[in-house]
Amino acid sequence: MRKQRGFTLVELMVVIAIIGILGTVLIPSVTKLTDKANAAKLVSIVDSMRTACDAYYNDISTYAWEYSTPNYTGAGNHRLSLDSGAAAWNGPYINSPLSRADNPWDNQSRVYSVTSNFYSSSSGNGFDLDGNGGEETTAVGNLMTFFAVPTTVAPVINELVDGANETAWQGRGKFEYLNNYYGTFYLTGGR
Repeated sequence: MRKQRGFTLVELMVVIAIIGILGTVLIPSVTKLTDKANAAKLVSIVDSMRTACDAYYNDISTYAWEYSTPNYTGAGNHRLSLDSGAAAWNGPYINSPLSRADNPWDNQSRVYSVTSNFYSSSSGNGFDLDGNGGEETTAVGNLMTFFAVPTTVAPVINELVDGANETAWQGRGKFEYLNNYYGTFYLTGGR
């Protein structure tokens, strides 16, 4: 009768090496898929907010704002989701107030009633929508900023929003990425 034996040290080392190689191959692929999913989620939220901002403007004739920050509560800071008592308000324009859960990185997201502020370009002058180096939006309108957008995701978002051929994309187009932290989208108005 033959005595059963376990795995040899060499066999275990080979199995561990194979698992390690598979892990190094698969982790970047999974990360890229996660980045693309988060970018697609942001673009979807931005499209919904753009529609809501347009509807609000058509009803009220002014631009709305909506903040996810916990210390900004009440209808005055949630113009798209809560009735602030404005005449002709025909909302809610979004199903629930903007929250940190709307940002895939569990951080703030805000809709501003201007198209030129600190978050809209490196100079704060507005958006360069046609990529020619000059800001076309410099007045009231709407922009949306997501805080804590990772640098790995920003180029993916930019490709979805502004296309793959854009150069110097961090400060140009409908999506701008500032200070390796703020992802800002042009929504409407400001021209």
